[in-house]
Amino acid sequence: MNKLIVMAVCCAALFAGACSKNEPQTTPQERPILIKTGISEVTRAPQLNGTGSGNFTTGDCFTLHVWEEPHSPGAKIVDYTVGTTQIFWRDLAFGESAQVTFAACYPRQELVDGRFVFNLEQAEERDLLLASTAGVAAGTTPEVALTFRHAMHRLVVNCTVEDPASSLAAEEIELSCRAKSTCTVDLTTGTLDTTEAGSATFTAQGASGVFLIVPQDPADVELEVRVGTLSKRYTLAELDPECDTLAGGKQLSVNLTIKDGSIHFDGAAIEGWGDQGTIEDEIIM
Repeated sequence: MNKLIVMAVCCAALFAGACSKNEPQTTPQERPILIKTGISEVTRAPQLNGTGSGNFTTGDCFTLHVWEEPHSPGAKIVDYTVGTTQIFWRDLAFGESAQVTFAACYPRQELVDGRFVFNLEQAEERDLLLASTAGVAAGTTPEVALTFRHAMHRLVVNCTVEDPASSLAAEEIELSCRAKSTCTVDLTTGTLDTTEAGSATFTAQGASGVFLIVPQDPADVELEVRVGTLSKRYTLAELDPECDTLAGGKQLSVNLTIKDGSIHFDGAAIEGWGDQGTIEDEIIM
């Protein structure tokens, strides 16, 4: 009986040893990279709630750019599709002691040395989103968090008709915005260069219009309002001489009132995507 017990114990030990040899040993390079995304103050789809913050949904695709500091030709570019793409550290081929940076842009872009040209006239999705996180240890198991931010400036124009005796209707209002429309985006620094930017005119019909424009000097942005025989054209710098820049991720709202045969500028407030202050003024057109 004792011999049987000893033999059983020995067999169990041998079996356990064989199993341990067959089990795969997970190395840092074999670990998956868990990408956790979030979008700061979104005002368009994908959107999860009324506050504007949200996340991507399955099928959304963004460009992921990963490199070891300092930025070098060994940087990796991945078209990352939410809910589909899975990346392992071995796919990126960084050393286990490497400190890497993850940067991303949505919608996806073709990168050259971490840069691309963004043209608002040609883009199907004008709301460019950027994200970056640095100091990620290669082979790490925690999630890599990417919080996306708006790269463009958002100009909102609101018009109100307050003239009962007038035949003018809100749907007859024509809005146009001429501004710089291109920029070179550098994902390695998260910056936008508009030095050689071209200009374009964007239009909207009705009582309100939303224009996404590249960050620029207010003097370079020209707004025109037409309704019936009335028209007015001015630069944003004329409305607020103290405003020195239209920053990315910010929103400027311009409010106009049409009454007594004139169009009145009722003031402007920067809100929603960020706060750059308020403008109080009136212009009779």
